[in-house]
Amino acid sequence: MANVFAFVETRGTDVRKVGLEAVTAARMLADKSGGGEVHALLLGPPGIAAKASHIGQYGADSVIVVEHAGLANYNPEVATATAADRIKSGGYRAAIFSTSAQGRDLAPRVAARLGVSVVTDVLSFEIEADSIVVRHPMNIGKVIATVAIAAKPAVIAMRPNVIAPAQNAKPGKV
Repeated sequence: MANVFAFVETRGTDVRKVGLEAVTAARMLADKSGGGEVHALLLGPPGIAAKASHIGQYGADSVIVVEHAGLANYNPEVATATAADRIKSGGYRAAIFSTSAQGRDLAPRVAARLGVSVVTDVLSFEIEADSIVVRHPMNIGKVIATVAIAAKPAVIAMRPNVIAPAQNAKPGKV
């Protein structure tokens, strides 16, 4: 049973679809690894906490909310420090981001701070023994690479629109 971290992207006080996709992907990975929990991180301006219960409906068992007026727009330094510290202290098996403009900036920063590699543009993943095996396109999509990630935590950035946000029956705690 390994817990999985998900970074929920926002724009202002709105949760982006790619954020819900990241939570759904994290839920799928946690279920495949034996039923661990999904902990989602939600950063934003005052009022963003109202969206936390909505994120729980997409598979997050726990939603960590950080509200501050300075987070109305994406702040890479704050997001990197907060996500990396949470991942390090939480002992997660994997951290899921989105391969959006924000995710392409944030995921490598977090991976560098944690001292691990990042795999971006991920299309799918499986659990094999002690590794997470991901598939992602290379060479302008002409080749699909299969990469086994044994490092912990595995930092993965999912390609947008490959996993549809799926609602979960149980609400998460904030």
